[in-house]
Amino acid sequence: MTSALSVDRLEVVFDRFRALKGVSLEVQSGESFGLVGESGSGKSTLLRAIAGLAPIASGSITVNGKKLGARRHKAFYREVQMVFQDPYGSLHPRQTVDRLLQEPLAIHGFADGEKRIQRALDEVGLGTGFRFRYS
Repeated sequence: MTSALSVDRLEVVFDRFRALKGVSLEVQSGESFGLVGESGSGKSTLLRAIAGLAPIASGSITVNGKKLGARRHKAFYREVQMVFQDPYGSLHPRQTVDRLLQEPLAIHGFADGEKRIQRALDEVGLGTGFRFRYS
């Protein structure tokens, strides 16, 4: 079975500062994975490298069996997205949950937005009753 995410001996360097050195991990499809460490240990840098937002000096990243190059294609961002830890920095308190979920679907051109929103709310245990509440 192909891993959902595979990181092999990843190194990230910023102006001669080695932020990540030889990081390897593997996440199987359907598996939950927790990344834990003290402040400054490289958690965000690793996630930014996976998302294509940090420079990779060496090593490789594979998502769903596809090795990633230096640049990410638009299709990549349909499968992989970052969710920031601070919900107050990400969510607008004057917009409904429905509006917040519809926006990225419209940007990426998904036609089945209604089904996706209902499924997403069910998957996280909220149900459709939360759809029109304010975040």
